[in-house]
Amino acid sequence: MTDDDQSPKPDFVPYDANAVIDTVKAVFPRSTAELLQQSTGIPMRSITRWIKGEARMPPRLIAKLETQRRLRAEFVAEIRDLYDEMQAEGLTRQAARSALLEIANSPEFEEIDEI
Repeated sequence: MTDDDQSPKPDFVPYDANAVIDTVKAVFPRSTAELLQQSTGIPMRSITRWIKGEARMPPRLIAKLETQRRLRAEFVAEIRDLYDEMQAEGLTRQAARSALLEIANSPEFEEIDEI
């Protein structure tokens, strides 16, 4: 066997189960397994195995979740910035929370998008 036979394939990316689990939980910090299952249509058994680190998640799905993680973080930052501005104008926490819950429970957010 030559040294070339032992080198990894050029497109091989090592799998880091902990990083994948962190990404999934960053996208769906609550109801993680359920929301991932609803967003992918993949059987719950596979989802559970991924979240436990017992099986590898497909690279394309990982890439999509990494994009969702980035977009979610930007979204949260923008909402927090807006909240800070509105709070400076006198918006109370309870009024802000009520507005966020109203939006989250509106028809626009009832359907689940596929990742």
